[in-house]
Amino acid sequence: MTGDEVFETLSSSKLQCLPDGFADYVSKLVDLDLCNNYLHDLPSSLNMLTGLVSLNLNNNQLHSLPDVICELSNLRKLWACENKINQLPKNFGNLSNLEILSLNTNQLTNLPNSCAKLNQLKICSLSDNKLKKMPNCIAKGMKNLQILNLSQNKNIDLKIYPKSIQLTTFYAEENGKCTSFPKWILSSNYKKLETVSMNETRFQNFSLLKKTSTCHIKRFFMKQCDLDSEIIEKIIAGMTDLEELIIGNNKVFHPNYFSFMPINKKREPSSVKIIDIQDTGLMELPKTIERFVNLSDLNLSSNNLLFLPEEICTLKNLSILIIDNNRLACLPENIGKLTSLKELKLRHNELNKLPESINLLRSLRYMDLFDNEFESMPKVIERLPNLKGLDLEQNYFSTECLWHRYKYMRDNLRNHWKNSIYGCEFISGVKSKLLSDSAINLSSPSNFSKSSSFKTECTSNSLPEDLYNEYEFKEHWDTSEDSADEFDPHENKEPKPRFYPPLKFYQPYQQIFCPSDFHETRVITRIKKMLQNGTLVWSSNREEGQFEDP
Repeated sequence: MTGDEVFETLSSSKLQCLPDGFADYVSKLVDLDLCNNYLHDLPSSLNMLTGLVSLNLNNNQLHSLPDVICELSNLRKLWACENKINQLPKNFGNLSNLEILSLNTNQLTNLPNSCAKLNQLKICSLSDNKLKKMPNCIAKGMKNLQILNLSQNKNIDLKIYPKSIQLTTFYAEENGKCTSFPKWILSSNYKKLETVSMNETRFQNFSLLKKTSTCHIKRFFMKQCDLDSEIIEKIIAGMTDLEELIIGNNKVFHPNYFSFMPINKKREPSSVKIIDIQDTGLMELPKTIERFVNLSDLNLSSNNLLFLPEEICTLKNLSILIIDNNRLACLPENIGKLTSLKELKLRHNELNKLPESINLLRSLRYMDLFDNEFESMPKVIERLPNLKGLDLEQNYFSTECLWHRYKYMRDNLRNHWKNSIYGCEFISGVKSKLLSDSAINLSSPSNFSKSSSFKTECTSNSLPEDLYNEYEFKEHWDTSEDSADEFDPHENKEPKPRFYPPLKFYQPYQQIFCPSDFHETRVITRIKKMLQNGTLVWSSNREEGQFEDP
């Protein structure tokens, strides 16, 4: 029987136990996969597998690992995730050749001290357990450890310094609220530490190193960590090799909030290539952004930006610029200097024109202007030779008469966003954006009907002339002091034309609370809408003043 045959036979075989003598037939086995079974224990004859290199026990019913495992002296890879393991054998350190240890999703509260002898161990993954602190064996041994994962251990203490200076990657995500920030990650001792991810982990204490030291972290992730600008600025100041800075938000719980963009004290800003600072309340992009000369991806979406400084136009290597869901009314005049720009995402802003220099963006492939304030097609777009994707929907003009390739370009852009890391959600091929808590759910396409279509439908329902004339926006305001109507200057403002397939529509993004949305709609307005929708048929027996507001 070969190792491959055993792998196929014993994985997902609903085994509850292994026969004591099974090892007699597979004494030369190298790889054994017993995952996805119902094993509660392992036989003592397992020690017969003297040549075993890889053992997979994932997704079983083990409450502990038996001592017999510690006799597998040649074992290099051990997976025992998704069990109920609450302890390891005290002599677990006898597995001196172990290189990979994965014990995710168990009930471990600690590791035995003998694990400090696992000096060949390169990967140790302990996420989703019940660890209260970093195990002492990591601080005292495991000197060649490269990847350490301590995510999803609620309130774990991470301040202990790992022994291994070979560490390259450290994960501590979704740990709730921990006592102290692990300032050891900023120590110059860990010269090989390149990736640190602590998304959705918060810290009570940020007693950082007294003197900012140089560290070599290249990828730093702290999303949803309840951070402010000052703390982040201190943390990243000494990261001289930093390439990716991901500190934005994508959930509403414990968000980071920045009163300013925390990049002014960053040493060697030229190292940074990617910044994600979305949805952090940012109101201004600093002029110091020009120092980040090698920046290629910049995500500023869902902030409160009113304008972009001209200094952003000096970023010759910028390839992706995401600024959707802001309040931009214009773009920098020299934006055409961003000659490497390939993707420009400007959904949900207040733009009504584009700078002429846009036509210099010869590398631009995708441009999203969905839901802005354009009253006509920006002609400068037609001079972009390599544009493959474009979305101009939900502006103040119809896209029906645009050039024949427009719909193809729109669908191409939406498919591109859907498949990219900066994508948005789709419902039946139509863009969808989750509304903010303060957003108003405008759920009916009829709310966005063109005035001309309203006029046609009202005529077909034999709307009386006096109501028809009022719809034509002839003002009949009640100027008496006791008038119950409150003047709403936006009530008769012609809305943007919105075009949707039946029962498929995109709910508009709305950031700003508008008190008038909660005013009671005028009776005359409700009657007109009922006539429009066909829920009311007009009768000539109407009494004079019947539908006037009291």
